[in-house]
Amino acid sequence: MSQSYFDTESKTHKSFELPGARPQYNPDRPGQVEHIFLDLTLDIPLQRVSGTCTITLKPIRNGIKQLVLDAVNLTIASVQVDQIPQPFDYDGEQLQIHLLNPAVVGKAIKIAIAYSVDNPQRGIYFIHPNQHYPNKPTQVWTQGEDEDSRFWFPCFDYPGQLATSEIRVRLPKPLIAISNGELIATEEDGNETIYHWRQQEVHPTYLMTLAVGDFAEIRDEWQGKPVNYYVEKGREEDARRSMGKTPGMIEFLSETFAYPYPYPKYAQVCVDDFIFGGME
Repeated sequence: MSQSYFDTESKTHKSFELPGARPQYNPDRPGQVEHIFLDLTLDIPLQRVSGTCTITLKPIRNGIKQLVLDAVNLTIASVQVDQIPQPFDYDGEQLQIHLLNPAVVGKAIKIAIAYSVDNPQRGIYFIHPNQHYPNKPTQVWTQGEDEDSRFWFPCFDYPGQLATSEIRVRLPKPLIAISNGELIATEEDGNETIYHWRQQEVHPTYLMTLAVGDFAEIRDEWQGKPVNYYVEKGREEDARRSMGKTPGMIEFLSETFAYPYPYPKYAQVCVDDFIFGGME
């Protein structure tokens, strides 16, 4: 479908498409991703992520024998479908899983991929102090928009694929992990802490978010829902000054659109060296 805009100079409608532009189509998809669960360990000094990505997929047609996932510069250790090991090929950009049992339409399968990534190129970023910036904090944060999630976990990486998600992550104390949705569990294990977050509202893969750091937490609320701000310790007053009007903004937008804010929380985190313009 052609889209147009009104050109105020020529007083005519013009197409957004540039001359010679070719049509762009969504990738062919084998099914609907229903849920993504990342169970991860971070080795921050080595800039390494390792763990398991489990994808719940409901096939949309019978007889699918191969699944192709986006996965760039990862190390793939194993692939299982419903706890049964599967043969696979990996070329550094795409993971091809050869299903031992062809898919059945509507019958969900669980794809568990054990993997790791060292010094990731994009998607997840490790921030450290160095000789030039000795006071820089230690942080890890993600930015997947719009197709960069494939650089830190295997996935069907395009914005039209919506799913619920979980992130369970192990990291050294005193760092904390912030992610989508609700914090459903924390577990102490010696010098490490395991954080488990879950979001039950569907969202694109690129909005799966993880932020790790020694943050100060400033708690606020709107109609009983947490509205939290996370900043570097010592900058709490900056956070209140910059973000303290957030509950009022949520109230205004909810009233203006006659649609209350639907999510279980609203949280903002300030990280170092963020080079993008998004709010994730």
